[in-house]
Amino acid sequence: MDFSSSHLPWRLDVGRHEALRHKTRTLGEFWAVGCTLGGISGRRGATELRRTEGEYLGVLLVRKGSEIFTQNDKTALVGEGCAVIWDGVKSAECHSAGSLEKFTFFLPRELAREALPGFESLIGRPLESSPSLRLLFSWMETSMGAADMDDTAASTAGRVAVDLLTSAIGSSSNMVLDARSIRLMEVRDFIDAHLRDAALGVVEIAQANAVSVRYLHLLFKESGETCGQYLLRRRLEVAQRLLTVQPGLSVTEIGLRCGFSNPSSFSRAYRVSFGISPRAARRS
Repeated sequence: MDFSSSHLPWRLDVGRHEALRHKTRTLGEFWAVGCTLGGISGRRGATELRRTEGEYLGVLLVRKGSEIFTQNDKTALVGEGCAVIWDGVKSAECHSAGSLEKFTFFLPRELAREALPGFESLIGRPLESSPSLRLLFSWMETSMGAADMDDTAASTAGRVAVDLLTSAIGSSSNMVLDARSIRLMEVRDFIDAHLRDAALGVVEIAQANAVSVRYLHLLFKESGETCGQYLLRRRLEVAQRLLTVQPGLSVTEIGLRCGFSNPSSFSRAYRVSFGISPRAARRS
């Protein structure tokens, strides 16, 4: 469908087709899509990747509502006024249960590499609201709404959007790319890739990443949570997503996939974190 191809090829299940509206605007070497939906679930798998011409990054900017976006085993809940960067050469999933308004800004990977060195470490990590990100939202609205933009103006608009994105990344509190922050991202990536390993703990994480347990604690100290807390939170976030988008999986199987050794430990941790049991969450 046109909506799918405007965002690169996706396999989509649109909740309410009558609520679907979208508009595409070319911005020089870049392009942007603004859309309104009444709920959606989507996936970019091997088939969609083969159908994609060129290599691009996408920047999802949520105006109203929220969207769950998963890539690289990272699941980001992107709320109103926030954003997430995703990679067009890798599989991805998205889900929104309710009404959603968003922009998606696309830029070629080779240009992204020049503007955002080391962008691979940013994939799947939410960008928090900031003055620069709010300016990017406003700039997207202006660029999408301009009726008489010629090619030169459109190209300028695209370059300004990239500059605002770069600024938003630099001002986001979880995107400070000093050496320790980059090391922390690498450790988090390792954890996200091994969540289903029930034997994974702080000691195993430290050993696999060739650091001491003490240094691992230092890496996580400024993030506001311990390594163990991050591991548990990510397991529960993935479990919460699977309960929503994988009705064919039993609650027990979801717990095992997320690294919980038995159903009771999964249910107990889920209830402590979310206030209800996994079975009740699925029913609701």
